[in-house]
Amino acid sequence: MSRKKSRKKRKSNNKLFVIIIIVICSMGVFFIYKGFNKDTKESKTNNTIPIFNENVKTYEASILATGDVMVHSPQLQAQYDYSTGTYNFDNNFKYVKKYIENADYSLANLETTLAGNDVYQYSSYPTFNSPDELADALKNAGFDLLSTINNHSFDKRDLGVNRTLSTLKEKGFDTVGTRENSSDKEYIIKDINNIKVGITSYSYGDVKNDNKYLNGIKISEDWENKMNIFDSSDMDKAFETISSTTDKMKDSDIQVVIIHWGIEYARNETDFQKQLAQKLCDDGVDIIIGSHPHVVEPVETITSSDGKNKTLVIYSLGNYISNQRRETVGAYSEDGLMVNIDISKKSNEKEAKVEKVTCIPTWVNKYNNGYKNVYEIVPIEDESDLNSITSLNKYNVKQSYNNTASLIDNSDIITVVDSPFK
Repeated sequence: MSRKKSRKKRKSNNKLFVIIIIVICSMGVFFIYKGFNKDTKESKTNNTIPIFNENVKTYEASILATGDVMVHSPQLQAQYDYSTGTYNFDNNFKYVKKYIENADYSLANLETTLAGNDVYQYSSYPTFNSPDELADALKNAGFDLLSTINNHSFDKRDLGVNRTLSTLKEKGFDTVGTRENSSDKEYIIKDINNIKVGITSYSYGDVKNDNKYLNGIKISEDWENKMNIFDSSDMDKAFETISSTTDKMKDSDIQVVIIHWGIEYARNETDFQKQLAQKLCDDGVDIIIGSHPHVVEPVETITSSDGKNKTLVIYSLGNYISNQRRETVGAYSEDGLMVNIDISKKSNEKEAKVEKVTCIPTWVNKYNNGYKNVYEIVPIEDESDLNSITSLNKYNVKQSYNNTASLIDNSDIITVVDSPFK
Protein backbone atom coordinates (compact mmCIF):
# COMPACT_ATOMS: atom_id res chain seq x y z
CA MET A 1 0.00 0.00 0.00
CA SER A 2 2.78 2.38 0.85
CA ARG A 3 4.61 1.52 -2.43
CA LYS A 4 1.47 2.38 -4.49
CA LYS A 5 1.17 5.72 -2.75
CA SER A 6 4.81 6.32 -3.40
CA ARG A 7 4.43 5.55 -7.13
CA LYS A 8 1.38 7.82 -7.38
CA LYS A 9 3.30 10.59 -5.67
CA ARG A 10 6.20 10.18 -8.12
CA LYS A 11 3.79 10.28 -11.09
CA SER A 12 2.21 13.44 -9.70
CA ASN A 13 5.62 15.04 -9.26
CA ASN A 14 6.60 14.10 -12.83
CA LYS A 15 3.47 15.74 -14.27
CA LEU A 16 4.11 18.92 -12.29
CA PHE A 17 7.72 19.00 -13.55
CA VAL A 18 6.58 18.65 -17.17
CA ILE A 19 4.02 21.44 -16.73
CA ILE A 20 6.64 23.75 -15.22
CA ILE A 21 9.04 23.03 -18.12
CA ILE A 22 6.30 23.78 -20.67
CA VAL A 23 5.42 27.05 -18.96
CA ILE A 24 9.09 28.14 -18.81
CA CYS A 25 9.64 27.30 -22.50
CA SER A 26 6.49 29.14 -23.54
CA MET A 27 7.52 32.23 -21.60
CA GLY A 28 11.00 32.08 -23.16
CA VAL A 29 9.62 31.86 -26.68
CA PHE A 30 7.27 34.76 -25.95
CA PHE A 31 9.99 37.09 -24.68
CA ILE A 32 12.42 36.10 -27.42
CA TYR A 33 9.80 36.84 -30.10
CA LYS A 34 8.83 40.10 -28.46
CA GLY A 35 12.45 41.21 -28.29
CA PHE A 36 13.15 40.20 -31.91
CA ASN A 37 10.02 41.95 -33.11
CA LYS A 38 11.01 45.11 -31.22
CA ASP A 39 14.52 45.05 -32.70
CA THR A 40 13.10 44.56 -36.17
CA LYS A 41 10.71 47.46 -35.79
CA GLU A 42 13.47 49.67 -34.41
CA SER A 43 15.74 48.62 -37.25
CA LYS A 44 13.09 49.44 -39.83
CA THR A 45 12.38 52.75 -38.15
CA ASN A 46 16.06 53.69 -38.05
CA ASN A 47 16.55 52.84 -41.73
CA THR A 48 13.49 54.67 -43.00
CA ILE A 49 14.27 57.62 -45.34
CA PRO A 50 11.78 60.45 -45.02
CA ILE A 51 9.85 60.85 -48.26
CA PHE A 52 9.31 64.58 -47.74
CA ASN A 53 11.26 67.14 -45.80
CA GLU A 54 9.33 70.37 -45.54
CA ASN A 55 12.59 72.29 -44.95
CA VAL A 56 14.10 71.29 -48.32
CA LYS A 57 13.25 73.67 -51.16
CA THR A 58 13.65 73.02 -54.88
CA TYR A 59 14.76 75.95 -57.01
CA GLU A 60 14.15 75.95 -60.76
CA ALA A 61 15.33 78.15 -63.62
CA SER A 62 15.37 78.14 -67.41
CA ILE A 63 18.16 79.36 -69.69
CA LEU A 64 17.57 80.01 -73.40
CA ALA A 65 20.61 79.77 -75.66
CA THR A 66 20.52 81.14 -79.20
CA GLY A 67 23.07 81.38 -81.99
CA ASP A 68 25.01 83.95 -83.98
CA VAL A 69 23.59 87.46 -84.33
CA MET A 70 25.10 88.96 -87.49
CA VAL A 71 24.34 91.96 -89.69
CA HIS A 72 25.39 91.81 -93.33
CA SER A 73 25.12 94.68 -95.82
CA PRO A 74 21.68 93.65 -97.20
CA GLN A 75 20.38 93.68 -93.61
CA LEU A 76 21.73 97.18 -93.03
CA GLN A 77 19.75 98.33 -96.04
CA ALA A 78 16.63 96.43 -94.97
CA GLN A 79 16.60 97.81 -91.42
CA TYR A 80 17.19 101.44 -92.41
CA ASP A 81 14.27 103.88 -92.40
CA TYR A 82 14.97 106.60 -94.97
CA SER A 83 12.16 108.79 -93.64
CA THR A 84 13.71 109.07 -90.17
CA GLY A 85 17.34 108.34 -90.96
CA THR A 86 17.44 105.63 -88.28
CA TYR A 87 17.77 101.87 -87.99
CA ASN A 88 15.32 99.48 -86.36
CA PHE A 89 15.86 95.72 -85.98
CA ASP A 90 12.83 94.93 -83.80
CA ASN A 91 10.95 93.05 -86.51
CA ASN A 92 13.78 90.47 -86.77
CA PHE A 93 12.73 89.04 -83.39
CA LYS A 94 8.95 89.46 -83.33
CA TYR A 95 8.15 85.75 -83.75
CA VAL A 96 10.77 84.52 -81.23
CA LYS A 97 10.25 87.25 -78.64
CA LYS A 98 7.89 85.08 -76.58
CA TYR A 99 10.54 82.35 -76.26
CA ILE A 100 13.20 84.84 -75.20
CA GLU A 101 10.95 86.52 -72.65
CA ASN A 102 9.56 83.28 -71.22
CA ALA A 103 13.01 82.03 -70.21
CA ASP A 104 14.44 83.22 -66.91
CA TYR A 105 17.73 84.08 -68.63
CA SER A 106 18.40 84.37 -72.37
CA LEU A 107 21.72 84.68 -74.17
CA ALA A 108 23.16 85.06 -77.68
CA ASN A 109 26.48 85.46 -79.49
CA LEU A 110 26.90 89.04 -80.74
CA GLU A 111 29.07 88.49 -83.81
CA THR A 112 29.67 92.10 -84.71
CA THR A 113 30.97 95.28 -83.08
CA LEU A 114 29.14 98.44 -82.04
CA ALA A 115 31.91 100.89 -82.89
CA GLY A 116 29.61 103.78 -83.84
CA ASN A 117 29.86 105.69 -87.11
CA ASP A 118 32.08 108.63 -86.13
CA VAL A 119 35.36 106.88 -86.95
CA TYR A 120 34.19 103.81 -88.87
CA GLN A 121 31.29 103.34 -91.25
CA TYR A 122 28.74 100.62 -90.62
CA SER A 123 30.01 97.54 -92.40
CA SER A 124 29.79 93.77 -92.68
CA TYR A 125 32.09 91.03 -93.92
CA PRO A 126 35.03 90.92 -93.56
CA THR A 127 35.01 93.46 -90.69
CA PHE A 128 31.70 93.99 -88.93
CA ASN A 129 30.31 97.18 -87.38
CA SER A 130 26.59 97.48 -86.66
CA PRO A 131 24.30 100.28 -85.42
CA ASP A 132 23.51 100.58 -81.72
CA GLU A 133 19.87 99.98 -82.62
CA LEU A 134 20.75 96.29 -82.97
CA ALA A 135 21.44 96.21 -79.23
CA ASP A 136 18.14 98.02 -78.62
CA ALA A 137 16.28 95.33 -80.55
CA LEU A 138 18.04 92.54 -78.66
CA LYS A 139 17.09 94.20 -75.38
CA ASN A 140 13.51 94.75 -76.51
CA ALA A 141 13.32 91.08 -77.47
CA GLY A 142 14.24 90.11 -73.91
CA PHE A 143 17.90 89.06 -74.04
CA ASP A 144 19.87 89.24 -70.78
CA LEU A 145 23.44 88.31 -71.75
CA LEU A 146 25.54 88.70 -74.88
CA SER A 147 28.82 86.96 -75.54
CA THR A 148 31.22 89.57 -76.90
CA ILE A 149 34.14 87.33 -77.85
CA ASN A 150 34.44 85.77 -81.30
CA ASN A 151 36.66 86.06 -84.35
CA HIS A 152 35.07 89.44 -85.26
CA SER A 153 35.40 91.09 -81.83
CA PHE A 154 38.51 93.07 -82.83
CA ASP A 155 37.33 94.00 -86.34
CA LYS A 156 37.30 97.70 -85.41
CA ARG A 157 40.35 97.55 -83.17
CA ASP A 158 40.45 99.03 -79.66
CA LEU A 159 37.59 101.44 -80.28
CA GLY A 160 35.31 98.64 -81.41
CA VAL A 161 35.87 96.41 -78.39
CA ASN A 162 35.66 99.25 -75.91
CA ARG A 163 32.57 100.91 -77.37
CA THR A 164 30.76 97.60 -77.82
CA LEU A 165 31.20 96.86 -74.12
CA SER A 166 30.24 100.32 -72.91
CA THR A 167 27.17 100.44 -75.16
CA LEU A 168 25.92 97.05 -73.98
CA LYS A 169 26.51 97.95 -70.34
CA GLU A 170 24.55 101.20 -70.78
CA LYS A 171 21.64 99.24 -72.23
CA GLY A 172 21.61 96.83 -69.27
CA PHE A 173 23.17 93.68 -70.72
CA ASP A 174 25.37 91.22 -68.90
CA THR A 175 28.43 90.43 -71.00
CA VAL A 176 31.13 87.76 -71.03
CA GLY A 177 34.20 87.29 -73.20
CA THR A 178 35.72 90.77 -73.08
CA ARG A 179 36.18 93.13 -70.15
CA GLU A 180 37.07 96.77 -69.66
CA ASN A 181 39.87 96.18 -67.15
CA SER A 182 42.36 93.33 -66.88
CA SER A 183 41.53 93.14 -63.16
CA ASP A 184 37.86 92.41 -63.95
CA LYS A 185 36.72 88.79 -63.75
CA GLU A 186 36.75 86.65 -66.89
CA TYR A 187 33.31 85.32 -65.92
CA ILE A 188 30.12 86.21 -64.11
CA ILE A 189 28.14 84.33 -61.49
CA LYS A 190 24.47 85.14 -61.97
CA ASP A 191 21.80 84.38 -59.38
CA ILE A 192 18.84 83.01 -61.31
CA ASN A 193 15.96 82.04 -59.02
CA ASN A 194 18.39 81.22 -56.16
CA ILE A 195 20.64 79.15 -58.45
CA LYS A 196 24.15 80.53 -58.85
CA VAL A 197 25.04 80.13 -62.53
CA GLY A 198 28.69 80.63 -63.49
CA ILE A 199 29.14 81.77 -67.10
CA THR A 200 32.23 82.46 -69.16
CA SER A 201 32.92 82.75 -72.88
CA TYR A 202 35.99 82.02 -75.01
CA SER A 203 36.91 82.24 -78.68
CA TYR A 204 39.50 80.43 -80.72
CA GLY A 205 42.33 82.60 -81.96
CA ASP A 206 45.84 82.45 -83.34
CA VAL A 207 48.65 82.73 -80.82
CA LYS A 208 52.08 83.35 -82.32
CA ASN A 209 55.20 84.48 -80.47
CA ASP A 210 53.03 85.50 -77.51
CA ASN A 211 50.88 87.67 -79.77
CA LYS A 212 47.15 87.02 -80.17
CA TYR A 213 45.19 87.42 -83.39
CA LEU A 214 41.48 87.47 -84.25
CA ASN A 215 40.35 87.45 -87.88
CA GLY A 216 43.99 87.96 -88.85
CA ILE A 217 44.21 91.19 -86.82
CA LYS A 218 46.82 91.45 -84.07
CA ILE A 219 45.31 92.26 -80.70
CA SER A 220 46.79 95.41 -79.20
CA GLU A 221 48.83 95.25 -76.00
CA ASP A 222 46.08 97.15 -74.22
CA TRP A 223 43.48 94.48 -75.03
CA GLU A 224 45.36 91.18 -75.29
CA ASN A 225 44.77 90.42 -71.60
CA LYS A 226 41.17 91.59 -71.60
CA MET A 227 39.84 89.23 -74.26
CA ASN A 228 39.16 85.54 -73.60
CA ILE A 229 41.11 83.85 -76.39
CA PHE A 230 42.47 80.30 -76.50
CA ASP A 231 45.13 78.88 -78.82
CA SER A 232 43.24 76.83 -81.41
CA SER A 233 46.41 75.03 -82.49
CA ASP A 234 47.11 73.38 -79.13
CA MET A 235 44.50 71.28 -77.32
CA ASP A 236 46.27 71.22 -73.97
CA LYS A 237 46.89 74.96 -73.99
CA ALA A 238 43.29 75.60 -74.98
CA PHE A 239 42.00 73.55 -72.05
CA GLU A 240 44.50 75.10 -69.66
CA THR A 241 43.38 78.59 -70.67
CA ILE A 242 39.65 77.91 -70.29
CA SER A 243 39.97 75.83 -67.12
CA SER A 244 41.97 78.63 -65.47
CA THR A 245 38.68 80.55 -65.55
CA THR A 246 36.25 77.72 -64.82
CA ASP A 247 38.31 76.83 -61.75
CA LYS A 248 37.39 80.26 -60.38
CA MET A 249 33.71 79.47 -60.95
CA LYS A 250 33.67 76.48 -58.59
CA ASP A 251 31.56 78.38 -56.05
CA SER A 252 28.69 78.46 -58.55
CA ASP A 253 25.97 75.80 -58.55
CA ILE A 254 26.33 75.11 -62.28
CA GLN A 255 29.01 76.02 -64.82
CA VAL A 256 28.31 77.27 -68.36
CA VAL A 257 31.02 77.79 -71.00
CA ILE A 258 30.21 79.53 -74.28
CA ILE A 259 32.82 78.63 -76.91
CA HIS A 260 33.46 80.06 -80.38
CA TRP A 261 35.07 77.09 -82.13
CA GLY A 262 34.86 74.57 -84.96
CA ILE A 263 34.91 74.89 -88.74
CA GLU A 264 32.60 77.20 -90.66
CA TYR A 265 29.71 75.47 -92.48
CA ALA A 266 30.66 72.01 -91.13
CA ARG A 267 27.56 70.23 -89.81
CA ASN A 268 29.52 67.86 -87.59
CA GLU A 269 31.86 68.68 -84.74
CA THR A 270 35.61 68.29 -85.20
CA ASP A 271 37.88 66.04 -83.15
CA PHE A 272 39.20 69.20 -81.48
CA GLN A 273 35.70 70.15 -80.36
CA LYS A 274 34.97 66.66 -79.04
CA GLN A 275 38.27 66.39 -77.18
CA LEU A 276 38.01 69.85 -75.64
CA ALA A 277 34.41 69.17 -74.61
CA GLN A 278 35.50 65.92 -72.93
CA LYS A 279 38.29 67.66 -71.03
CA LEU A 280 35.88 70.33 -69.80
CA CYS A 281 33.38 67.63 -68.82
CA ASP A 282 36.09 65.83 -66.85
CA ASP A 283 36.84 69.15 -65.15
CA GLY A 284 33.25 69.61 -63.99
CA VAL A 285 31.71 71.94 -66.58
CA ASP A 286 27.96 71.32 -66.87
CA ILE A 287 26.90 73.09 -70.07
CA ILE A 288 28.88 73.93 -73.23
CA ILE A 289 27.28 76.27 -75.79
CA GLY A 290 29.03 76.44 -79.16
CA SER A 291 29.06 78.98 -81.97
CA HIS A 292 31.05 79.94 -85.12
CA PRO A 293 30.24 77.26 -87.76
CA HIS A 294 27.12 79.28 -88.85
CA VAL A 295 25.25 75.99 -89.18
CA VAL A 296 23.69 73.75 -86.56
CA GLU A 297 25.84 70.94 -85.19
CA PRO A 298 24.84 68.02 -82.92
CA VAL A 299 23.45 68.33 -79.39
CA GLU A 300 24.28 65.60 -76.89
CA THR A 301 25.22 64.78 -73.31
CA ILE A 302 28.63 63.33 -72.52
CA THR A 303 29.94 61.69 -69.35
CA SER A 304 33.20 62.37 -67.54
CA SER A 305 35.92 59.73 -67.53
CA ASP A 306 35.23 58.92 -63.87
CA GLY A 307 31.48 58.71 -64.50
CA LYS A 308 30.66 61.41 -61.96
CA ASN A 309 29.72 64.31 -64.23
CA LYS A 310 27.41 64.76 -67.21
CA THR A 311 27.76 67.69 -69.59
CA LEU A 312 25.25 69.07 -72.07
CA VAL A 313 27.16 69.91 -75.26
CA ILE A 314 25.62 72.10 -77.95
CA TYR A 315 28.39 72.04 -80.54
CA SER A 316 26.90 74.86 -82.63
CA LEU A 317 23.61 76.75 -82.52
CA GLY A 318 23.96 77.99 -86.09
CA ASN A 319 22.90 81.44 -87.29
CA TYR A 320 20.14 83.15 -85.35
CA ILE A 321 19.94 86.08 -87.77
CA SER A 322 22.13 86.80 -90.81
CA ASN A 323 22.03 87.17 -94.59
CA GLN A 324 23.84 83.90 -95.22
CA ARG A 325 21.53 82.05 -97.58
CA ARG A 326 21.23 78.86 -99.59
CA GLU A 327 22.06 80.83 -102.74
CA THR A 328 25.31 82.17 -101.22
CA VAL A 329 26.99 79.83 -98.72
CA GLY A 330 24.48 76.96 -98.62
CA ALA A 331 21.04 76.06 -97.33
CA TYR A 332 22.17 75.03 -93.86
CA SER A 333 23.26 78.61 -93.06
CA GLU A 334 19.58 79.60 -92.89
CA ASP A 335 19.02 77.14 -90.04
CA GLY A 336 19.37 77.97 -86.37
CA LEU A 337 18.50 76.56 -83.00
CA MET A 338 17.08 77.84 -79.74
CA VAL A 339 17.78 75.56 -76.79
CA ASN A 340 15.76 75.94 -73.61
CA ILE A 341 17.66 74.43 -70.68
CA ASP A 342 15.73 73.71 -67.48
CA ILE A 343 17.93 73.44 -64.39
CA SER A 344 17.10 72.75 -60.75
CA LYS A 345 18.75 72.71 -57.34
CA LYS A 346 17.64 71.48 -53.93
CA SER A 347 18.44 73.77 -51.02
CA ASN A 348 20.27 70.98 -49.18
CA GLU A 349 22.52 70.11 -52.14
CA LYS A 350 25.68 71.82 -53.35
CA GLU A 351 25.13 71.60 -57.10
CA ALA A 352 22.38 72.23 -59.61
CA LYS A 353 21.66 69.87 -62.49
CA VAL A 354 20.22 69.93 -65.97
CA GLU A 355 16.70 68.50 -65.88
CA LYS A 356 15.34 69.02 -69.37
CA VAL A 357 16.61 70.32 -72.71
CA THR A 358 14.11 71.45 -75.36
CA CYS A 359 15.41 72.23 -78.85
CA ILE A 360 13.41 74.58 -81.07
CA PRO A 361 14.65 74.79 -84.69
CA THR A 362 14.57 78.24 -86.31
CA TRP A 363 14.77 79.50 -89.87
CA VAL A 364 15.56 82.98 -91.20
CA ASN A 365 12.72 84.10 -93.44
CA LYS A 366 13.78 86.67 -96.05
CA TYR A 367 11.25 88.19 -98.42
CA ASN A 368 10.51 91.46 -100.21
CA ASN A 369 7.49 93.45 -99.05
CA GLY A 370 7.30 95.53 -102.21
CA TYR A 371 9.95 98.11 -101.54
CA LYS A 372 12.65 96.41 -99.45
CA ASN A 373 13.75 93.09 -97.98
CA VAL A 374 12.42 91.83 -94.66
CA TYR A 375 14.27 89.49 -92.27
CA GLU A 376 12.44 87.49 -89.58
CA ILE A 377 13.51 84.62 -87.34
CA VAL A 378 10.86 81.91 -87.54
CA PRO A 379 10.48 79.30 -84.75
CA ILE A 380 9.53 75.99 -86.37
CA GLU A 381 7.03 74.64 -83.87
CA ASP A 382 3.43 75.80 -84.10
CA GLU A 383 1.54 75.25 -87.36
CA SER A 384 -0.97 78.03 -86.71
CA ASP A 385 1.87 80.49 -86.10
CA LEU A 386 3.54 79.44 -89.34
CA ASN A 387 0.28 79.93 -91.24
CA SER A 388 0.11 83.53 -90.03
CA ILE A 389 3.57 84.50 -91.31
CA THR A 390 3.79 86.48 -94.54
CA SER A 391 5.55 85.08 -97.60
CA LEU A 392 6.74 81.91 -95.92
CA ASN A 393 8.22 79.18 -98.09
CA LYS A 394 6.94 76.16 -96.16
CA TYR A 395 8.97 73.73 -98.24
CA ASN A 396 12.17 75.43 -97.09
CA VAL A 397 10.89 75.63 -93.52
CA LYS A 398 10.12 71.91 -93.47
CA GLN A 399 13.51 71.11 -94.94
CA SER A 400 15.14 73.32 -92.32
CA TYR A 401 13.33 71.51 -89.50
CA ASN A 402 14.43 68.13 -90.82
CA ASN A 403 18.03 69.33 -91.26
CA THR A 404 18.23 70.42 -87.65
CA ALA A 405 16.24 67.63 -86.00
CA SER A 406 18.48 65.01 -87.62
CA LEU A 407 21.48 66.35 -85.69
CA ILE A 408 20.01 66.21 -82.20
CA ASP A 409 20.61 63.22 -79.97
CA ASN A 410 17.20 62.63 -78.36
CA SER A 411 17.59 61.18 -74.89
CA ASP A 412 15.89 61.10 -71.52
CA ILE A 413 16.50 64.85 -71.14
CA ILE A 414 17.03 66.14 -74.71
CA THR A 415 14.03 66.51 -77.02
CA VAL A 416 13.20 68.37 -80.22
CA VAL A 417 9.80 70.00 -80.49
CA ASP A 418 7.45 68.02 -82.71
CA SER A 419 7.38 68.89 -86.37
CA PRO A 420 4.43 71.12 -87.30
CA PHE A 421 4.31 69.33 -90.65
CA LYS A 422 2.16 66.21 -90.29
